[in-house]
Amino acid sequence: MNKNIRRILVLYFITGCFFALHAASVSDEWDRDINNIRGLVKPVTSATISSELPARIIKLPYNMGDSFSKGKTLVQFDCSLHNAELSAAKAELEAEQKKHENNLQLLDLNAISKIEVDISAANVKKADAEKQIANVRVKRCLIRAPYDGRVIEALVNEHESVSPDQPLISILSDKKLEIELIVPSAWLTWLKKDIEFQFLIDETGRSHNAKVAQLGASVDPVSQTIRVKGIFESNSGEVLSGMSGTAKFGAPR
Repeated sequence: MNKNIRRILVLYFITGCFFALHAASVSDEWDRDINNIRGLVKPVTSATISSELPARIIKLPYNMGDSFSKGKTLVQFDCSLHNAELSAAKAELEAEQKKHENNLQLLDLNAISKIEVDISAANVKKADAEKQIANVRVKRCLIRAPYDGRVIEALVNEHESVSPDQPLISILSDKKLEIELIVPSAWLTWLKKDIEFQFLIDETGRSHNAKVAQLGASVDPVSQTIRVKGIFESNSGEVLSGMSGTAKFGAPR
């Protein structure tokens, strides 16, 4: 065989081996990266509820970790003063209405001026507004749960007096949890909404089916990564907010 042909065949063989080894290395690196994406379980909905009144707490039925249903009382204040103010406002409104009715009768008899009737009508509106304000204060004496959920932390205690805007209780909805992931931005060539993955939770050692729900709006220019939100395909009571784990994606199409 011609020596030149032999050299070419040897060169092709060496080149083929190099690319095979490189492809295997890339494949191993891919498998390692795609199965080592860390994630954090977070609530979709959470809130820290604050006081709207200066008042004393008389009922705080739920503590850290307790579950509650939508509409249940989370915090109840002592509203003796506000209830009394509402009763007074109702009485004042009733008195002003009677005065106005009487003035209308007097106007028919030409025993009163039109301006006095207009003033009494304005007093009725003012008294009605005062009653509505008092009614709002009374309603704020009872804080009800906006959704089914659990208590993260009770920030006050029963019998404490609180001021307006003081945080009272932190809650979250445990019916819908999400997984926050940070993945390489290069994955945007194939990673799309609704792509499924497995999420292995560290704390329980169990794997759960999940899927991509939302891709971040921007890429971090330094780390060349992007945030991704996933959701569990079925709700499991053993999964809690704050748990962490590893996301395992299948090979990209």
